[in-house]
Amino acid sequence: MSNNLILGNKCGHSPDAPRFFSAPEKHAKRPEILRRAQVAIQDYFRKPEILPLLNAANQSDRQQRSERREACIDILACILHYTDLVTLRVAIPQPDGSTAGLTMPYLAALSGLGERRAERAIRDLKAAGIITVHPICEKLKDGTYKGQAAIRTVSKHLFTVLGFYDWLRHEQRKAQERRMSKIEKKRRKALANVQMGINAANLNTPERTGHMASAAEHIASMKAALKRRPPPA
Repeated sequence: MSNNLILGNKCGHSPDAPRFFSAPEKHAKRPEILRRAQVAIQDYFRKPEILPLLNAANQSDRQQRSERREACIDILACILHYTDLVTLRVAIPQPDGSTAGLTMPYLAALSGLGERRAERAIRDLKAAGIITVHPICEKLKDGTYKGQAAIRTVSKHLFTVLGFYDWLRHEQRKAQERRMSKIEKKRRKALANVQMGINAANLNTPERTGHMASAAEHIASMKAALKRRPPPA
């Protein structure tokens, strides 16, 4: 008896014991709707008819092979783990507030797949309309281009198919409110620091000339006054 019959095929796949994505232990817990979606898509392995376009991505009348279904589930679950609820974009938040896309080698490693197998799964998900992929290139000084991590976005219709349409809208609304609250808090802190600087400089309020002095004028006056102040004793 061959090892393939006991352990699965050459890629480590076993039809009777599929391996699914598991989030790294050190990662913060993701929103419940995303975790539930990760579990829900596992049903595709036994019931490929729930995502007929993905099942037909191999452009064949035959059912998608089990190892290919496993790979699609793994890579999609990994993508969902990094999905931003507001935009449904797949990215990692950066300290400066921006986001960075995920490279194919990174996605493959996290999903436990070989890079070629992961690439094929991404193509299948794209062909099925489950995700969109927009390649990004950076123009270098010598005129050549360097590829960057593509921008991937999960279709909202996937959540509808999974029965999460209303839940998604609710969670997106809450996430947007949280984001706007953080932006407002940051704005208030910045404004408070400017006001404290004005108070510390003991500035006189600029005279009105038919309109209120701008914040930029206040800051310029504050800096000028601070330069004139003697050093502390």
